[in-house]
Amino acid sequence: MAENKSLAAKKDSEFSTGTVPDSARRSIGSLVFTWIGYVFTVTIMSAGGQIASGAASFGQAMAAVYIGYAILFVIAMATSIISMRTGLSFGLVSRFSFGKNGAKLISFFTTVTLCGWFSINCYLMGDVTHVLFPAIPRWPVVLLFGALMVFSALKGQKVMNYIGMFACAAVFVVGITAVAVGLKDAHSIYQGGIFAIQKETDTTMTQLITIAVGSCVCGCCSWAPDLMRFSKDYKTTTGVMAIGLGICGPFMLLIGIVGMLVYGQYDIAYILKEQGLLSLAFIGLFTNIWSTAQGNAYSSSLNLASIFTKVKREKLLIIFGVIGTVTGLFGLYKYFSAWLSFLATAFPPMAGVVIADYIVSWRGKMPALEKAMPHLASWNYLSLACYVVGVSTKWWFPNIGIPAVNSLVVTMILEAACGYFWLRKRADAVKEMTEEKTYK
Repeated sequence: MAENKSLAAKKDSEFSTGTVPDSARRSIGSLVFTWIGYVFTVTIMSAGGQIASGAASFGQAMAAVYIGYAILFVIAMATSIISMRTGLSFGLVSRFSFGKNGAKLISFFTTVTLCGWFSINCYLMGDVTHVLFPAIPRWPVVLLFGALMVFSALKGQKVMNYIGMFACAAVFVVGITAVAVGLKDAHSIYQGGIFAIQKETDTTMTQLITIAVGSCVCGCCSWAPDLMRFSKDYKTTTGVMAIGLGICGPFMLLIGIVGMLVYGQYDIAYILKEQGLLSLAFIGLFTNIWSTAQGNAYSSSLNLASIFTKVKREKLLIIFGVIGTVTGLFGLYKYFSAWLSFLATAFPPMAGVVIADYIVSWRGKMPALEKAMPHLASWNYLSLACYVVGVSTKWWFPNIGIPAVNSLVVTMILEAACGYFWLRKRADAVKEMTEEKTYK
């Protein structure tokens, strides 16, 4: 009876403080639309515009997109497989790597960054509405939209998946239309079409790739594993990530790239307004931003639940929503490019610590969290130090390689070394003390 009550409580809170059981695992059909809803977003379209504004040609812009998203796929697969095998959210897996209190620090940092994304989406929705319908001011739309996103996140994965399905269809129609019209207009403006566009630029290929990585790295490190803890097997995990990051994400960037090169606008609202597609734009963008922002709110509530374990996830989600919505009123979107650069530097090292620690220290097998918790260290200072060093590589190698890759690789090497010489001994001791069946 006690176990049933415990399980029911975990279901009510989306298993925010424990392991997702096998009975709650899902197939690709029930997960893919939720993930696509995250990458089918206007903010990624805007990142495409940022890439196009700095690229010398359409070909260079698309090369940056696919290099960046190949990097993201590797990161997302690594973190998602760990969550799939353990059934734990990223915040809970982090307890093994950073320690119980160290993981709370990481989860709080993750929540702050997701709050930034949430506020950007709130502002963007208000701005899009105002651009398409100037009579409507921004602030009431920001407040209303923030409340709607929190509501769907409160309802959990099933409702989020329904919204994601509708958003995918709407955004696909909007995106195909915007690209088709843009390419047609390009042929009437430039002889040879969009492939003939060439311009001088001071932006390097590395910087373009960094923007591409920053457009979705937050979700690949945090929200992807939070979603894929519900995955039933490797095939499901690979399929969801491949569709989202191999097709849908690059398609969103393509819309922004075409819009910037043809119309000189990377904001999709202005692009669609130029094309005379006001009604279609509003419907597509509304569902699009909603599906993404609800994912930010949902993932943040899981991180907060791993910090404030005695407070219900629903209450934490509402607090997060209020803060994010109010912040959105101040227009954080104005600093969007700098925000992407920050994310591309700060999140890969976080994933690097967790991945290397899981492979080296735990050898791919973690004991059940409920049994391991009393034996985990409060702070894992070595892992925290590896993370800090990984973030600092941006200044160590300012002109060498891709910052996101540099930080990820350096962090994994350092964490693997610490694991081999010191941390795995502690992990072995924890496994011995739990004396329970481990994850395969």
